[in-house]
Amino acid sequence: MHRQTADHIARVMKAVRRCPGTPVARGELTLDPAFARKYLKWRFRDSRTESLSDTDLLIECCKCLELDLICLQSENVAESGACSPVALDDIRHIAGAGLFVFWVVNGAFQTAMTQGDMMAFLMKTAAAPNAIAAALERISGKVTDVMAKGVAAGAHGIILADDIAYRQSTYVSPSFVERHLLPLWRRQVAFAKDLGVPVFFHSDGNLKAILPFIAAAGFDGLQCVESSAGMDLGDIKKGYGGHLCLMGSIDPGLLCEAEGVDDSDSRYACLRRSVADAMAAAGDGGVILGTCSGLHAGMSPRLVDTLYRLAAEMDPMCRKRFAAAGPASRTEIEK
Repeated sequence: MHRQTADHIARVMKAVRRCPGTPVARGELTLDPAFARKYLKWRFRDSRTESLSDTDLLIECCKCLELDLICLQSENVAESGACSPVALDDIRHIAGAGLFVFWVVNGAFQTAMTQGDMMAFLMKTAAAPNAIAAALERISGKVTDVMAKGVAAGAHGIILADDIAYRQSTYVSPSFVERHLLPLWRRQVAFAKDLGVPVFFHSDGNLKAILPFIAAAGFDGLQCVESSAGMDLGDIKKGYGGHLCLMGSIDPGLLCEAEGVDDSDSRYACLRRSVADAMAAAGDGGVILGTCSGLHAGMSPRLVDTLYRLAAEMDPMCRKRFAAAGPASRTEIEK
């Protein structure tokens, strides 16, 4: 049973609404055109991709991997809140191809943190939190302006990227998040919902201490469930699956090239186990399958292909198709 192109947007929306009984939606936070070209060359063994634009490369790669969505990064909101006309045109083009488009907008915290010295900024959150809060308020209006421009161009959803954590913990205390960021997030979420689109939160790292605030802000979903940072998809689904759609849990390290190392057996076993865990969590809806960070040029096309073949093999709604094609196996890694 092939996943119909016309169903991509509906499938993502059903995942957002945590509806069971449909094929598991698939998507990546980033899809590097360099990887897309590399993958398509590997897949077709010819040069048909040479004349394609970057945007068309992404669309063709999504078709081959049967991804349902593409995330497009907005311009930096720090100064003018302006959006690149090219990025807005890409939204229209990709949406016109039937794919769900997430418009990724940097949040106020991430914007402020990257404007200058990161450590100085983080020290100031402890020494002068009210001054930092005032700066975040000023940036927040620009964030919502960029949200609106993306939706006006045809984006179906928004991802608010506010990288606030690393592998061990968050950069700031949970009390700072509750007092200063939660009110901002609530207003930004309300703004997005007034635009009529779902809104996800993105941050790498260990978010366990602030998951209650992410849920309380009203976000529809969380992008990046980073297992290497102690974020377990099954546990988070049990605790927050009634509030959040969870997107992106596969460790990207499993998909990277390993030159000169013959670890096909262990790599395949780890990949299969990770996909099985994700598909088990997705059984009653509310999961979008993908890696934590996206698909990049250093990744192996055959491993990425194996990832999504395994996912389809394990998805009850797709098994009929792959029963005919044959199951993904370790030999897929070696081809």
